[in-house]
Amino acid sequence: MKKFFYSCLILLLSILEGLYSYTYLAGKWELAGIFISGIGFGIFIMFLKLNVKNDKINVYKRELEKESISSDNNLAKVKVLESKIEVLEKALQNALNK
Repeated sequence: MKKFFYSCLILLLSILEGLYSYTYLAGKWELAGIFISGIGFGIFIMFLKLNVKNDKINVYKRELEKESISSDNNLAKVKVLESKIEVLEKALQNALNK
């Protein structure tokens, strides 16, 4: 929500700056105001792109965490099964020796 508020604030300020420069200023000050407005709009666009990339990265991190948890569970199951196999092999050896 905070990101959305900041992006809307930047967009609103750049639009207001552009309108003010276009209507009330003249000459080089008008161009400077429009230029600053364009910079603000560029910051808005880059802020949106950055938010989208960060969201994708967070989703990817969650997927990796889920995979690592499931792989840890699978490793634990394999170790338990290996220990059971060893116990059964020892029991079989003992039964064959007697």
